[in-house]
Amino acid sequence: MDKVEGFLEVGCNEQDEIVVNHPDLKPDENGAGHIVFSPNQARTFARLLTKHANEVEANASRKAEKARMEAAASIPVDRSARVLTDGSPVTDDHTELLSSGQQKGYVVLTPEERSKGFVRPVRRTYRHKTCNTTTSMGLALAETYARDPEFYSGTFCVHCATHLPLNEFVWDGTDEQVGT
Repeated sequence: MDKVEGFLEVGCNEQDEIVVNHPDLKPDENGAGHIVFSPNQARTFARLLTKHANEVEANASRKAEKARMEAAASIPVDRSARVLTDGSPVTDDHTELLSSGQQKGYVVLTPEERSKGFVRPVRRTYRHKTCNTTTSMGLALAETYARDPEFYSGTFCVHCATHLPLNEFVWDGTDEQVGT
């Protein structure tokens, strides 16, 4: 018998059935309360237990994430706490375009500002609805979106090699517009 201390005992009987003893079940003539399962029933029951345990854990995780996001939303964003993605100060020429179409530098919230919490999940990949190409961004940019979804007015498409308004993009795997 395998035991979950003070709760369950699980084993097999001579008829090749799975037996679960539980102290709250009505005792038999030997003083043990038990449920008897065929091997197939036991496997089905185990799958159902696992399924429901996963659902409960996922729900608890969603509730905790929602509470964390609500707490972060109560802390105002300091949009003046800005640096470039490499951590250097914002320069006047950061918007100059490189041959790739990307800017010389991208503005993000400082690590200290981002550490105050996120009001949205940190997502690194988005899809351009027009060309259906996905683009991935660095962590500092993704965390800035998660801390302050309205921080940016546009983003870059690697296929089109240009910056476009946010309403042309959705987070990868969703229909949710980038910047919302």
